[in-house]
Amino acid sequence: MTTTTSETERVNFRANKATKREAERVMRAMGLNLSDGLNLFLARVAAEHRVPFPLAMTSEEILSPATVDLAKGAVDAIREDVSRRIADGMPIARYDQTSGQAYIQYADGLRDSVDG
Repeated sequence: MTTTTSETERVNFRANKATKREAERVMRAMGLNLSDGLNLFLARVAAEHRVPFPLAMTSEEILSPATVDLAKGAVDAIREDVSRRIADGMPIARYDQTSGQAYIQYADGLRDSVDG
């Protein structure tokens, strides 16, 4: 089906450079250009009244590699600090997911609840 200029409308949006280049490469391999691919996506959204794929993504898919590395580094630093504090016999602030309560855990295993 051929569309005329009066049936089309220009759409401008911003995209990550690397993502756009990879999408263009994939589209070319399928014999399409980026405009064709985006029109296919829009047609599926319009026909299905939803995004035609699951929106669940990992943090690695959402965040830049540098941000993921930074977050992992922060988690590692916190774990190292907690391990050091436990080894030194210092109390640790903790959170019980089941009860939804924060508490202080002492080296001897005793716990004090933290009232918020």
